[in-house]
Amino acid sequence: MSWLRSGVLSLSDYKIAYCEAGPPVSGSVVVCVHGAGANRDSWIPLMRNLAERGVSSLAMELPGHGESDAAQISDIKEYSGIVLEFLHAKNFKSVCLTGHSMGGAVVLASVLKHAELMRGVILIGSGAKLRVKDSILEGVKSDFAKTVHEIIGYAFSPAANPSLIQEGTRGLLRCSADTMLNDFIACDRFDVLSELDSIAMPALVVCGEEDLLTPPKYSQFMSEKIPNAKLTIVPQAGHMVMLEQPAVVGDLISQFMNGS
Repeated sequence: MSWLRSGVLSLSDYKIAYCEAGPPVSGSVVVCVHGAGANRDSWIPLMRNLAERGVSSLAMELPGHGESDAAQISDIKEYSGIVLEFLHAKNFKSVCLTGHSMGGAVVLASVLKHAELMRGVILIGSGAKLRVKDSILEGVKSDFAKTVHEIIGYAFSPAANPSLIQEGTRGLLRCSADTMLNDFIACDRFDVLSELDSIAMPALVVCGEEDLLTPPKYSQFMSEKIPNAKLTIVPQAGHMVMLEQPAVVGDLISQFMNGS
């Protein structure tokens, strides 16, 4: 993929792997944070679509994921601190911080702490509170592979291309059971329901109509509580909406970045 550029950035405690696409950053950039157990691959179809629209984007891999340094982190605020350090180190001037699922929680924690670093936020298939079923937490500990397949069964729309589902399964199985468990513990502890109304910047909230993991009501709640939020529910898409409908999500982000 010659259009995709890879890199590694050394922070105070971790080396963070990332990839970027689109024109070299001279203005605004979409910085993407993946979900629990995932990696930068979950953003690549969307990044290609954004690049074709002339939008700069970057997807970072949190510690313990993909090619970033190993770590055991079970706190959304700790992940947020790493993301904020990454943004500082890259010296970006105009960031639209974008997160999927757990990544959306990291985005919310980041904007609540350092809004001055961002021009907007995009929350995809996420929520202000992300409870995780006990059966999933126990399943990751007792039978990781079986639980990954169960999660994938909920993650995609029935209309999704089977190759996407296979690739999504392989992606989650690349993650260690310990990392995924810690991610889910971090999600389960996360709750900023009462803080959403303090987010003053523009927000784009996107959810698949058939999302079973973070149902549309989560996104509807966030869009109602964040003062300057716009909500789009995408038909024929599940939790992995940016993989299932990259052109639709790319169009939404492009319009958001252009202020329309």
